[in-house]
Amino acid sequence: MKSILVIDNQLSFCNLLKKFLTKSGYRVETSTHGSHAIQMLKEDTFQVVICEYRMPNTDGNVFFEMIKSVSPDSSVIFTSNQINLKNVVSMIREGATGYLAKPINPDELLEVLEEDNPRKEAKKIGGGEKKSIVKEPEYVQGNSKIAREVQYNINKVGPTDYSVIIEGETGTGKESYARLIHHSSKRREQPFIAVDCGCLSKELGGSELFGHEKGAFTGAVSQKMGFFEMANGGTIFLDEIANLSADVQIALLRALQEKVIRKVGGTKEIPIDVRIITATNEDLLFKSEALGFREDLYYRLSEFLLKIPTLKERGKDLFQFIDFFLEQTAKELGKNEPPKFTEEAMQLMEGYDWPGNIRELKNAVRRACLFIDKDNQIPAASLPERIRCSGRQKNIAHEFQESVESEENNLDQDKDLKSVALMAESEKIREVLEAVKYNKTKAAEKLNIHRKTLYSKLKTLNISY
Repeated sequence: MKSILVIDNQLSFCNLLKKFLTKSGYRVETSTHGSHAIQMLKEDTFQVVICEYRMPNTDGNVFFEMIKSVSPDSSVIFTSNQINLKNVVSMIREGATGYLAKPINPDELLEVLEEDNPRKEAKKIGGGEKKSIVKEPEYVQGNSKIAREVQYNINKVGPTDYSVIIEGETGTGKESYARLIHHSSKRREQPFIAVDCGCLSKELGGSELFGHEKGAFTGAVSQKMGFFEMANGGTIFLDEIANLSADVQIALLRALQEKVIRKVGGTKEIPIDVRIITATNEDLLFKSEALGFREDLYYRLSEFLLKIPTLKERGKDLFQFIDFFLEQTAKELGKNEPPKFTEEAMQLMEGYDWPGNIRELKNAVRRACLFIDKDNQIPAASLPERIRCSGRQKNIAHEFQESVESEENNLDQDKDLKSVALMAESEKIREVLEAVKYNKTKAAEKLNIHRKTLYSKLKTLNISY
């Protein structure tokens, strides 16, 4: 008998659906609150979850991730009074089974339930305790020395409850590493909640992280559960942590020290048991003053610092990533076997610097897979222009450098060194100004000089701006 959990804030809807589905031969339980539903999923096995997308105290996307964290084999069907096409597409792409409009058509619901065939069923073990089948995270370890060092560090810190700061350039896969740490911990069957701090507004950041009470501010029409409560027992991943406002940093510091949170507008302290993993593309300690980031918070968060290498630093690991993304995309496109890049294409990819790191590589491979030829090969022409041109630009730059060096060797030894230095200084200032779109404050920062000094040099070197 297929077991179903119905989650909806309207008790009447829960009872109506339970009555109908029970008559249709299903075992049905109900819940009107998100945290209670998550607890039920931890304690029992449900093959299907029918859930209201717009629960009053949580976000549909985040709640879906929580459901899949604690019960990865449950199929999830969302319901809503207001169908938003963007939400529907997003949820289906993330793995939801269906998205039904209210009032629900009984025949349509039964059709979705009958068509649904869960990939795996969670098994009962001794004493009726549920054992979750946890899907291994998709991950390419790599064989380079630097990749092995990262894996060694993850193996060491993963099983602990240490707070971790993951430091790396944009696109290096910091969230994937955070998930890997969570997966190797004792919390692996508990929620993993990922939060992009860059999307948290200064005004509502505290509410999103810690929740709020009804009437706490204009627009707070009901109580809301924050991300920390949702992650209780598991892991919260705070991406781009440097973007947190000063007041939220203080609240986060207290949560780390006291292991309690307080909702915005509330007085009650709520105990939490959450492991915190953060990520940044900045050196938080070195730039703490410039970024407005608290040093005491940094030391609380950095019980362990994990540095992620760039794709360029990983050397031959590049080929493993290419094969991985080829296989992944081939499955997505319904191909029987993964295609291969031609030798010319592989040489271009190996010679490219990949400033966007793994994210850029993945996008390039996915795009290229649309141009597979009859021999199941991908030609160099399918690669983005920036990659194709990169080799030519390097040759031109090399030839230019050789030409400059040759010319310099032929220069008269008595040439005015001061004028050469001024020319170099002028060229550097122009380059930096262009890079920061002629923002003098930023340019002075990058050049490591005072803004007044920059203005003086602009005048002396006759640089117009």
